[in-house]
Amino acid sequence: MFNLKNHPHFKSWVDPKSGAESFILNKRVAPVQQSFYFTNSGISNNEQWLWFYTAFPPNKQRTLAAVSLDPDNPEIKLFPQAGFTSVSPLVAPENDGVYFCMGASVYKLFLDGSTEIICTVPEDFIGNRQFNRISTHLSISADKKHLLLDGDLGDFWWVGTADLKTGKFTLLKEFGCHHNHAQFSTTDPDLLVIPEDWWFDKSSGKNFNLDHRLWLMNLQQTRYEIVSPKNWDGDKTSNASHEWWSQDGYLCWNDYKLGTFECDPTTLESKNIWKKPLCHAHCNSDRTLWCADESPYKWEQTPVEILFYDREKDKEVQIVSAMPKPPMHRNTYHLDPHPQFSPQDNFISYTTMVNGCVDVAVCPIAPLHDL
Repeated sequence: MFNLKNHPHFKSWVDPKSGAESFILNKRVAPVQQSFYFTNSGISNNEQWLWFYTAFPPNKQRTLAAVSLDPDNPEIKLFPQAGFTSVSPLVAPENDGVYFCMGASVYKLFLDGSTEIICTVPEDFIGNRQFNRISTHLSISADKKHLLLDGDLGDFWWVGTADLKTGKFTLLKEFGCHHNHAQFSTTDPDLLVIPEDWWFDKSSGKNFNLDHRLWLMNLQQTRYEIVSPKNWDGDKTSNASHEWWSQDGYLCWNDYKLGTFECDPTTLESKNIWKKPLCHAHCNSDRTLWCADESPYKWEQTPVEILFYDREKDKEVQIVSAMPKPPMHRNTYHLDPHPQFSPQDNFISYTTMVNGCVDVAVCPIAPLHDL
């Protein structure tokens, strides 16, 4: 683990209420520097590189950048060639680059700046329809053979895979209602979650809400199952959202009113872990530690908190006690904090506004236990 106190590109910031210390990337390669969406770690598996989103307002296109966390090798790189759609980027498990989506293709960007096409959705499937999305956020199968795709095409939505070795596209299922945020299980290469979401009808503009947020599916197409069949989502009897897989294979999610849950994907038994209103949440490898933001959806009324939770001690620490709202409209670049644990559980990374601009921050976890 690198000590960021000695890193020339990071500056210490201590929360005035809790005393929690974060390190904000103060070397700028773009006006907007933002952490990855919470489902996909922006820190590489070896925890040597921090990848982040960049933007140059008013251009709405975001691109990628990376900074070495090694204070003795403080390299920082901007990759304008890596303009991506949605929140698709996924740091490659080999630590040598990142996957991202643009148009109907998935690309891999290497640290040296070179790129290659991994998979392209074939034109005979697109069929002259409006192609809106190839993936919300990429995920990789537990056996490292496939990338999971969840698309928006014409008046339908779909889920499929890309073979990492051959580039072959395989369609699994098409939907007449909106499914997105698909993610492979971290331990079972055959299993995935394919959540349902609200949508606006593309012809009438009418808003349709979801009925059941969480659905499990497998590549063999022998399973297509609601995780919580007795819950009616969409602000009716449940508010399940913002789901992810823990590293040990549990399906986790946050309920806006009830807090975080974990679920055994085999038995579908679930447990409410962190019982309070939260927005985006994440957990460490063994689900003993959790983090969350509360709530960027209420930013106009109150500052946002970034929270750390020790499940075994039932102890909560404010990483950020009162984050001000962004200096621009949050929807333009999806400027939510999105806190997330790093692969080796040494850091929590998040997007911060405490300096009056959009920055990426890293908080070492070990000192939080002493607060």
